[in-house]
Amino acid sequence: MAADACTAIVAYEVNGEDCDKFLNAWREADAHLQKQKGHLSTTLHQSASANPDFRFVNVSCWDSADDFRAATQSPEFRSASAKLEAYPIHASVYEVVET
Repeated sequence: MAADACTAIVAYEVNGEDCDKFLNAWREADAHLQKQKGHLSTTLHQSASANPDFRFVNVSCWDSADDFRAATQSPEFRSASAKLEAYPIHASVYEVVET
């Protein structure tokens, strides 16, 4: 990864009965992000616990925090991710400090 590369981690609050609906909405938003400048990779994780605080956690790597912000603050992304608004998120951008 380049020196200014970053990792975006987004945790979603999703009720168990809404998993399929969430996944469809997430896939639509992710399809848009996959095509954006600076996108390197995305991995979606699902909790194996029965009643997790965050049922899904998305980890994506970007060339830079600026690329991530540009991609997620665009009107096109807001449109592509509109169905995700039903699920509270907890998100931040992280830089690697140690491996």
